[in-house]
Amino acid sequence: MGKESSTRSANTISFKDSIKTKLILLMALLVAVPLIIAILVSYNSSTRKDKEDALKLLSANAKIIETKFSEVMNENISALETFATSPSTVNYMQKAEIGEEPSIPGVVMLAHMNRINDIINDGNNSTILTLASGNQLFRTDGSELTNISDRDYFQKAISTGQVAVSDVVISKSNNIRITIVCVPIYSQDGSRVIGTIQRSFDLNNLHEFLAENIDDGYIVDTTGMMAAHSQFEIALDEEYDMSAYEFMTSTESSGLIFRELDTGLTYISWLREPQSGYVVAAAQKYSDIMSSAIKSAMTIVIIGIILLIISVAISLVVATSFTKPIIAVNSSISQLADGRFKKIEGFATRKDEFGEIVRSTNSVIDRLGNIVTSIKNSAATVTTSSEDLADMANQIAATTDTVANAVQEIATGAVQQAEEIQEAAENVGKITDAVVGVQNSTDNMESLAGRMKLASESSSKSLENLQDSSSDMTERIEEIARTISATQDAVSNINERVEGISGIAAQTNLLSLNASIEAARAGEAGKGFAVVAEEIRKLADESDAMAQGIREEMDALLKEAEAAVAAANLVKQGNLEQQDAIGGTLQSVNGMLEDIDGTVNGVRDIAGGANTCVTSNEVVSDAMSSLSAISQENAASSQTTGASVEELSATVSSLAASADDLKDIAAKLHDEISFFKDDTE
Repeated sequence: MGKESSTRSANTISFKDSIKTKLILLMALLVAVPLIIAILVSYNSSTRKDKEDALKLLSANAKIIETKFSEVMNENISALETFATSPSTVNYMQKAEIGEEPSIPGVVMLAHMNRINDIINDGNNSTILTLASGNQLFRTDGSELTNISDRDYFQKAISTGQVAVSDVVISKSNNIRITIVCVPIYSQDGSRVIGTIQRSFDLNNLHEFLAENIDDGYIVDTTGMMAAHSQFEIALDEEYDMSAYEFMTSTESSGLIFRELDTGLTYISWLREPQSGYVVAAAQKYSDIMSSAIKSAMTIVIIGIILLIISVAISLVVATSFTKPIIAVNSSISQLADGRFKKIEGFATRKDEFGEIVRSTNSVIDRLGNIVTSIKNSAATVTTSSEDLADMANQIAATTDTVANAVQEIATGAVQQAEEIQEAAENVGKITDAVVGVQNSTDNMESLAGRMKLASESSSKSLENLQDSSSDMTERIEEIARTISATQDAVSNINERVEGISGIAAQTNLLSLNASIEAARAGEAGKGFAVVAEEIRKLADESDAMAQGIREEMDALLKEAEAAVAAANLVKQGNLEQQDAIGGTLQSVNGMLEDIDGTVNGVRDIAGGANTCVTSNEVVSDAMSSLSAISQENAASSQTTGASVEELSATVSSLAASADDLKDIAAKLHDEISFFKDDTE
């Protein structure tokens, strides 16, 4: 019966009302809410940042292609300008213009032009020298000489005196798609243009150049026709008109556009090459950009879900460790309500507040068990005494001859009753001792709560210090990022200087070529000069090679600096998120301090109730002592009784009734005290 009652009491609490459920839910929410918010923020920032990084990389790729294309154009222009400004070239053109016989043989001029093709060495061998009238003088490709006065690029070079680059044209001699670089040749006094030196460039080489450097990119001439594409070669009968694109109408030198193409939404980063006016573009589909961004963000989401599962598992373990001792205490109290003294096992060795509660509860159960055992013994004694008193009363009623003996027995019973009352007073004293023990336990609990409050306050101060340290770390990271950005600027400046060195090396190379030609004309006397010219050419080649090596090192350093800036930004973002998490934890600790204050106040209230119980028990003990003294006085008075038979009969009748009542009370007390069971029952 008792076991069923205890089980029924434990099962009256539903799952949703259980403190374990609430504790698990609370701890899970405390971890899950900031974690979910952090995941969402990280997801959005990660996708946005990856998209921005992808667009920056796209722009960087376009810049790299534009830079390399510009280098190709500058290499051709520099070689042609060196030839155009050579005194021998100017002298030859001026005499040819007026019909005089030049002092320099034509074969020497043609060798000089072939030398340009050898220096550039890009597979193109068509360099043409033309008079201002449009009549061609020499062609290195051996094709027939013609008049090109009607060509747009030739007219532009003659009229403006500036370098002119043609749009996409079809070479009549080679039947290939080409572009032409045309450089004007000025007279000795620099007052007029007397001719041009031009060189064609095979656009199939641009396709190979793009394919080596970018996945999806192209070059467009000034009319909007595609000159070359990285993914395919353009046939002679194919035309890709891109004149409707924004970069053809824009006045800017670079930009980023977003268009719907046949392959889908596409980002296009473009730059205009300053020498030719051609547009260099790098493209990437929107789906490709976002796929990598979403993949990176999903990694963060998966990590967040794993952390959430771990936090829920930890919450379950912590909640179970909190609720198990509470359930054990509840089970023990339920057993006590059913009259069983069952001590709590398994948690008394814990060193926290739950261990203290379990030990105090076991102490109370031990004391109550002793008190109930003592009361049981007293009840048995009262029952026996009441039976004896009833027998004596009946015997006095039946035999009046033994009145004196009966009175004496009554006196004896009164004395015994006084002793029992005295024993009851002693039991009340034991109850007082038990209440004092409860009072001591509450004092210990109040002391533990105070120490817990001090520890929580110390934790709050430590979290505040950690938050300040995290803010300092963010400032240091920003300083590192600024330093790396300064390094990037320095590397860019060095690259510009290296470009200058490469240009100087090319010009020096051409000058050495001119010197070689002049030495050849000088014959035997110019051999020593030819050796010097050859050494100068070797030095120019070595200077150009060293400049290329420095550029490659600077490009690698620039990439590493960009990666360091990105890493510093990631560390900064993680540090800011850590500051937010520390702030949330600090708020939780401050809330815990308020709960601990409430616990301390509750313990103080319990201590006050225990003091009241001690005071009341002392009053009851005093009353029992007085009752014992009165019983002793009644016993003394009964020994002097014996007035008359009528008085004795009345007294005996009254005593018999009292004995019957005492017997009923003793039986009732026995029934009530039987509610409490021994440990063996």
